[in-house]
Amino acid sequence: MSLTKQQAQETQIMEGAVRTHDPSGRRQFFVSAGAFGAALAAPAAMAQAAASAPAPAPAPAPARKVLLKDDSRLLNIGATVRSGNYWNFSTFITPVEEFYVRNHYPTPMVEQRPVLDPRNWKMKIHGNAIERPIEITYDDLVKMPSRTIIATMECHGNGRSLFWEQQGQTQVAGGNWVLGAVGQAEWQYVPLSHIFGLVGLKKDAKSALFWSGVDGNDMGRPMPVSELIARGDDIGICFKMNGNDLLPDHGAPVRLIVPGWGGTASIKWLTEMRVDSHQHWVRLNTKGEVYIGPDYQAPAVGPTDEFIGGITPADVKGPMVTWMPIKSVITVPLVLDKSPSIPANYPLKRGELPKLPVGRQLVRGYAWAPQHGIRAVEYRVDGGPWQRAHIQGPNLGRYTWVRFDFMWDAPRGNHVIETRGIDTAGNMQPETVPLNILGMANGAIAKFKVQVV
Repeated sequence: MSLTKQQAQETQIMEGAVRTHDPSGRRQFFVSAGAFGAALAAPAAMAQAAASAPAPAPAPAPARKVLLKDDSRLLNIGATVRSGNYWNFSTFITPVEEFYVRNHYPTPMVEQRPVLDPRNWKMKIHGNAIERPIEITYDDLVKMPSRTIIATMECHGNGRSLFWEQQGQTQVAGGNWVLGAVGQAEWQYVPLSHIFGLVGLKKDAKSALFWSGVDGNDMGRPMPVSELIARGDDIGICFKMNGNDLLPDHGAPVRLIVPGWGGTASIKWLTEMRVDSHQHWVRLNTKGEVYIGPDYQAPAVGPTDEFIGGITPADVKGPMVTWMPIKSVITVPLVLDKSPSIPANYPLKRGELPKLPVGRQLVRGYAWAPQHGIRAVEYRVDGGPWQRAHIQGPNLGRYTWVRFDFMWDAPRGNHVIETRGIDTAGNMQPETVPLNILGMANGAIAKFKVQVV
């Protein structure tokens, strides 16, 4: 589907952000633009070799791509990570071609991992806090009652650049995502409320560990059972994105979807869910995807806790990142001057300011507040008074972003534009956030430097 058609369909979203589906007749009302994952064409053989010439050596096999989808509309952050070019965003639903990718390892392929074929896929649901352990197939899953939800997904490292650029915290480590590791999609999933009804939870159920089983040997993350029960209709086992089957880079055939929490919680290539009466400690809630810094206290470790993949109690140094913060951006590239690295295909050189034309113009942006939803967006220029921006519909509240805009009579010279989101609970996007050495979840107000010419 073309972007024009996608934009035209956005009026349908006003009916609501969550839909329930009858397994006998699901409706797909978003289809991402374009075709994906085109195979590389093999070079044509030479028409004829000279009879007397020795047979040519076979050409080396093409290198295995670590990502499979077309990444021409993404920012290259590293081998297995791509950021969205947020300064080009315009749609309410992010096309899959523009949706960021954060993988820890190369995308697993069916040829090496046959379980990724929907005909072979199985998911084991078990643990000492499950009444009736089961194993479900892909066919079982898609026949279950499903729902769709429109929700942003955001990498924990999105905005890490602000630690370097605005807060001078050189000790922060990690990839330079800038501000584009976020997107909004329609996700179709079987809610965990239905799954829990099938298997039954014991009263002492404490932690659910969601495990990939095909992506490296340490790709799993726990969630408190209390959170899963509280949001059992919103969290689920996902098999479609924007009306299509998941792509391999986005977790095909099945992933978890946890609206509002950082993307790592939505484990890709899901094959196992274990619910136990004790806490689980793995890499992604100890050495990675946690807040570690002087303002954060390490969580308590219990005597019956389970440590997996070589993790020890000494690795528990800070709380796991959960809800993502309030954020807002305008569709202008952030100036990168102090960051340790700059993506190779970033549109600005180090220290270069983006250029805007002089005169009256419309400045556009996006704002999101996953826990409560956006109530208002404000902006200011060159430290002046905060003013209210216009929010463009739809605003579907919790889990979703809004598009906003404001008019600016831009005079010549260098300027700084700032925006801040305010959620429905009255929380406001802050000026700074506390240091955490992994650069997690920086929701500080971004200062967009521009040059008007």
